[in-house]
Amino acid sequence: MVKITLRGLFFVRLTFLAIIFLITPSCSSLHAVSIKNSTTETIQFRGEFEVKPHPPHNLDFTLQPGAGDSWMYEISFFERKILDEGLKKIILTTDKGCKIILEREILEKIAVKDGAWKINIDQDMMACN
Repeated sequence: MVKITLRGLFFVRLTFLAIIFLITPSCSSLHAVSIKNSTTETIQFRGEFEVKPHPPHNLDFTLQPGAGDSWMYEISFFERKILDEGLKKIILTTDKGCKIILEREILEKIAVKDGAWKINIDQDMMACN
């Protein structure tokens, strides 16, 4: 029969709290999403983000043909296989006025996890009727 004293119980609790304290800061890390323009046109990129409790914000930049850009986000260790949770949609507009909106559901299907998340914008995706 194992006899547990108050001192032993205190030591177990203290050890458990110390382990949790030491692990918690290292449970989140920075990840990246990279987007590449594989078309022959210049594309204006707008990413719409919502990260609570902060107000929504946008990320705007221009993607030249064949060029790419990226952004970083913080995520917990347990969510490392999830595309940037704050990303709600991407709006892509060409100089010729073609406008494509990619909602989160579509982004989750086309994004590829290869170290960083990678999204490739090709001619088929930018085909406007």
